[in-house]
Amino acid sequence: MTAESVSRGKGSETSAPASSPPGRPRDSRIDAAIVTATRELLLESGYSALSLSAIAARAGTTTAAIYRRWAGKAQLVHEAVLPTDSIPTPLSSGDIHADIRSVVDTVRTMFDRPEVRMALPGLIADTVADPQVHTMMITRLAGNLGAFETHFGQERRADDHLPMLAEVVAGTAIFRILIRRDAALDEEWVDAMTEMITERWPAGVKR
Repeated sequence: MTAESVSRGKGSETSAPASSPPGRPRDSRIDAAIVTATRELLLESGYSALSLSAIAARAGTTTAAIYRRWAGKAQLVHEAVLPTDSIPTPLSSGDIHADIRSVVDTVRTMFDRPEVRMALPGLIADTVADPQVHTMMITRLAGNLGAFETHFGQERRADDHLPMLAEVVAGTAIFRILIRRDAALDEEWVDAMTEMITERWPAGVKR
């Protein structure tokens, strides 16, 4: 452990600012090791017991190296469990039922992973408390889900970051996990959500 990591102290794990020394490129191998260690420890100990010192030890690095990349635990966990490139945007098929089912299935893919289920309750609490992490989470969700609005002709309010369809589906999935961590997000759930939404789709839209 370096003098830098010791000086930060145990209590600073969720609030230390991230900083990258000018001209010093990040080592992608360390990034990958930290993210992998984060996912593994989430499954072993849960979000509340997760510490940056334990992540650093598992990844074979230091807490100082983590702080050079992420501002704190919430930001690291968010990037580890909700990577921006993990959710493909499905193409429009012209069949409204099939397209909406694709949206629902995409959301299911995003949230129905063990590490996401373990992290979500604590991560949401820390996200609400930290405006920076909150902005990052919304940006990531908007990046994954915002493109769907073009498939359905939806317009969003000026102060909304997500189209309502994506908001409803993602919100339902998150609520289901928060209420009961072992609740299924399976094909039956995808079918039920799709039917509930398409039955109320505006008249005149071809299905």
